[in-house]
Amino acid sequence: FATIVPALMAAAACAAWLLVAGLLASAMSIAVLDCGPVRVHQLQLGPMSNYQYVLDNGKVAVTVDAAWDIPKIRRYVEKKELRLVAGLYTHGHFDHVGGKFPGSSEGPVQGALELQDLPLYLGVRDIEAAELQTQVAASKWHPLKEGDKVQLLGDDVQIWVIDTPGHTLGGVTFWVEGNFHEACGEGLMFTGDTLFLKNVGRTDLPGGDPSSLQRSLARLSGAVDGAQILPGHSYDSPPKRADLATVRRTNSAMKAAMARFPSPPPL
Repeated sequence: FATIVPALMAAAACAAWLLVAGLLASAMSIAVLDCGPVRVHQLQLGPMSNYQYVLDNGKVAVTVDAAWDIPKIRRYVEKKELRLVAGLYTHGHFDHVGGKFPGSSEGPVQGALELQDLPLYLGVRDIEAAELQTQVAASKWHPLKEGDKVQLLGDDVQIWVIDTPGHTLGGVTFWVEGNFHEACGEGLMFTGDTLFLKNVGRTDLPGGDPSSLQRSLARLSGAVDGAQILPGHSYDSPPKRADLATVRRTNSAMKAAMARFPSPPPL
């Protein structure tokens, strides 16, 4: 009996996840932020409270962490009369890049496998894991490292890469700059699972490291107060986003990281 109960509980949990996945497969919540030279479409899609993003300049668009229901995302982009030109990824976990759900015999989350006709971008130290996870060959990925500039949305929008390991070995944050409207603060920061609004990503999975995550959080804390934090999950929404000054003040994990590493390397 002692061995049967845990097995039944595990089976029930898997069944529950699959049921939720089926129920939510077609659901998509959308928020749009117009920054002027770029619009940010924040799509809540899939059964794990993921935020997936589309950024566009009125002509072309890129995705950030597109994993769940890629055909729906493509249709959304097409309805906006945009051309999808690339997929950016903050890290290599299945709910962000796609691939098999750990412990499930069901088919994989679509993710990068359904976008490999486009240039795909990922932190260099996560590519090996993403290849195993998604079956997308390493040669298909554009490796990213600290300080890289990804120029995909024209000269008025700059996408910079910040190395933020800790949740995974090769996690990155995308810092997007431009002459933005006031609503978009002083820039956009797509943090994936490194930083949520009131919490942070876990560090107990392969490639995770608590000290590395704290160092990454301390570095991010050095960005401008008005940077808009756009996380990888809606675990602590509302709100759907917040400025960095608010996150510094209210996120206990970031405050602990700032106390431990008060003088991090500048961004």
